[in-house]
Amino acid sequence: MKRKVVAFFPGKDFPSISVTGGRCDLQCDHCRGRHLRGMIPVSSPWELFDLARVLDARGVEGLLLSGGCDPDGRVPLEEYHEVIGRIKSETDLTVNVHTGLLDRQSAARLVQSGPDCLSVDIVQDDRVISDVLHLRSSPRAYEDTLDALFESGARSVVPHICVGLSGEEGELAALNLVSKYRISALVVLSFWPTRGTPLAPLPPPSDSRVLDFFQAALDTLSCPVLLGCMRPRGRWELEAKCVELGAAGIAMPSRRTLRWAEERGYAIETSRKCCALYR
Repeated sequence: MKRKVVAFFPGKDFPSISVTGGRCDLQCDHCRGRHLRGMIPVSSPWELFDLARVLDARGVEGLLLSGGCDPDGRVPLEEYHEVIGRIKSETDLTVNVHTGLLDRQSAARLVQSGPDCLSVDIVQDDRVISDVLHLRSSPRAYEDTLDALFESGARSVVPHICVGLSGEEGELAALNLVSKYRISALVVLSFWPTRGTPLAPLPPPSDSRVLDFFQAALDTLSCPVLLGCMRPRGRWELEAKCVELGAAGIAMPSRRTLRWAEERGYAIETSRKCCALYR
């Protein structure tokens, strides 16, 4: 039997939507809100629902609901919980929610709204949390968020860990944390120097460092491990080596990677959704 790898190409078929527009109170040193600029802004639950109906009529697969964070590291989704439920009950859209940090009450309401997937960034490096993310918090806040989601009955939680943002010790601590939960998948990201941010001069992590972490994740977890979209482009050899190691899927792989995989007998399946929705 051929080994399968899923190539995810969300694009216009799975648009990203920001509930804060281009605003983010944290102004993290690796982003400064620049990654919000490519998202569709909405300013109210009704605007989101109207947009969802338009997207559904166009036949798109679904949407990623995200936004900038408040000073406590939370994406302000509270007023959107009810409309998430309406989108799920009144359209055919798949909904992936980027949660930010959560307390138990917010996690319970979010889970009850019925999104298909809950994507959670996990950081376990004190220095990065304070100096890069500008949070007055601690690694424990991420554990509390996972606890809150699973205690609320979340069925599809997909942590994201970024290689190169923390030191290796912090990355492995994040991997150790998520290994304690029944997560649906892990998405591995790679630090991407973004123009106009304080961390722009720093290089991305080497291929070997990303691959070492990817292998550690495969050795530690029993769930699918995927290479996510937030990473430097033009490194097809890294993508190919992740496939060799056992990646279940890759977000927006290069054509050269797909050709390489096909030549080696891999079965390529394509999806128009976020890679966090791997099934």
